[in-house]
Amino acid sequence: MTTIATPTPLTDLRRRVTVARNLIREVLTELVGPVELAFDFHREWNGCWRVRVDITAPVQGRLDFTLLDTATGGMLALPRPLPERWRLEMGIVATDGTRWTLDDEGHLVPFRGGVSAVGPSG
Repeated sequence: MTTIATPTPLTDLRRRVTVARNLIREVLTELVGPVELAFDFHREWNGCWRVRVDITAPVQGRLDFTLLDTATGGMLALPRPLPERWRLEMGIVATDGTRWTLDDEGHLVPFRGGVSAVGPSG
């Protein structure tokens, strides 16, 4: 069994803001369709970056994302809180093509596709 290193909090956003915006736009487009977004980047007390995203069209809403670095240098924008349907059925894609979700205890784990392995049987 191959172990995949868990993403770590992104602490250096220099030269990566555009990547973060594009990634969040792609994640939301995959999950809810084309959207218009406004971004507000801010640093957490522990040094990692969060992004508050206001969805302005076609629906209105607000989500917070935590930005993480994957082991291969990709970026993961994890919605907080992670909607249950996304957690169990889709996972969240990172820029390196890996997909991630949260297990029942709230730990970040690789998403296994279909109905996630983190469900009741897993």
